Amino acid sequence: MKVRCVQLKNWRGEADERTSWLKVGSVYHVLMLLIEPGRTMLRLIGEEPSPALFQPDLFEVVSSAIPSNWVVKSTKPGFLEFGPAAWSGTGFWTAYFDRKADAVALFEEEKRKIVAADP
Repeated sequence: MKVRCVQLKNWRGEADERTSWLKVGSVYHVLMLLIEPGRTMLRLIGEEPSPALFQPDLFEVVSSAIPSNWVVKSTKPGFLEFGPAAWSGTGFWTAYFDRKADAVALFEEEKRKIVAADP
């Protein structure tokens, strides 16, 4: 799944002209889709090297191909997570952002699969 940035907003939800995280017109691979009551977020790597969560209204879908390594997980009622099964384990994202070697390697491996599924 790939999306193109069509607008920018600051943390208050107000229109913004520039951000270091995204660039209007750029296309990004969606790494995960998170849905919970009242909120949907896309996890992707924008212009910064770190994966981050973004509101879907900043994007338009340019490719709806779903990577084969995605699964659906529900950790509580009303919460759905679409993404690599390997990332859905308890503590994965904490270990990744703490730069633990195993988590970083796992992230890179699954990210390669996502990109290869829709180059």
